[in-house]
Amino acid sequence: MSRRFILLTVLALQGCAGTVDSEEAALPVKVVYASGQCGSLNRPEAVWIADTEAWRRWYMQVMSLRMEPPPLPAVDFPREGVLLIAMGQQTTGGYGLSLTGAPATVQNGVLTVPVEWREPLPGYVQTQVMTNPCLLAKLPEGAFSRMRVVDQDGRTRLEGGR
Repeated sequence: MSRRFILLTVLALQGCAGTVDSEEAALPVKVVYASGQCGSLNRPEAVWIADTEAWRRWYMQVMSLRMEPPPLPAVDFPREGVLLIAMGQQTTGGYGLSLTGAPATVQNGVLTVPVEWREPLPGYVQTQVMTNPCLLAKLPEGAFSRMRVVDQDGRTRLEGGR
């Protein structure tokens, strides 16, 4: 066999392997908790929580403003994980997060989670109160190394790595 033929065969096989990664896989997403007052989550972030100890730590931070927080919800690590989506500290009311009902997707190693990202309309009077909305969503474990949170208009709001 010629070197050229071997090189072309290897390149073709790599191309085929690359097409498998580009396929989109849908993952169900379930809300674990959502609130306009989430502890001291003062900056926007997307965090993948993949083990029990990290889950306990993040959950206690989210619940730190509650007098009697609910018990830690069960998560079947390592089969699933929790995505923490935080809007960061806001100076007025009218901000919030919820799931759209659409599944999350994984494509090319990127988990994309669609959310309803609510902000007050410009020019409307809002309550003057510090808020820090967040959403905790449970998803099956998947083959991704990056995360992307997109709003109802398809605009990327947050990105993060594992």
